[in-house]
Amino acid sequence: MIILLGASASGKTEVCKELVKNYGYKKLVTYTTREKRVGEVDGVDYNFIDSTTFKERIDKGFFFEYVSYNGNFYGTARKDIDDNTVLIVEPNGFKAYRDSSLPNIISFYLESDEAHRTLWMRKRGDPEDKISSRIINDRISFKSENIEGVTYSLNSNDLSIENLALMVNDIYKNRIKLVK
Repeated sequence: MIILLGASASGKTEVCKELVKNYGYKKLVTYTTREKRVGEVDGVDYNFIDSTTFKERIDKGFFFEYVSYNGNFYGTARKDIDDNTVLIVEPNGFKAYRDSSLPNIISFYLESDEAHRTLWMRKRGDPEDKISSRIINDRISFKSENIEGVTYSLNSNDLSIENLALMVNDIYKNRIKLVK
């Protein structure tokens, strides 16, 4: 499984799309209680559910991991974990994978500076107040101690999405060969 981490607008969603489109991976669609953004599709971008349903599923052990981030819940269903998938998580969610004994997990942290990320959030139409709060939250969430154990770190400011996806795929395929 490929795990992508990165602050808001660091390129992780676009890299995931590229990996699915050009390299045959399946996006692991996680669950969230946040509102859909313009253009997002339920069951494709996320499984959008309400807070009550999310909490009921926590109680039933449905999630391998779940977190509260920016006032919303996010979680990964146990049944969806598979080798040929790409998963986007934030640092608290990543800790569950890092600390697990699941085989074939390679994680990538997409680094991007605040100016670059702010520009991308504006381009995708995020409101200014949300941009500010995400930048502030990301300063805390993505401190180095919160992303310990990430296998690779890539600077997404300097590479195209296509090149990032190519690098992720090549690294993953080569690492998996070594494990087998």
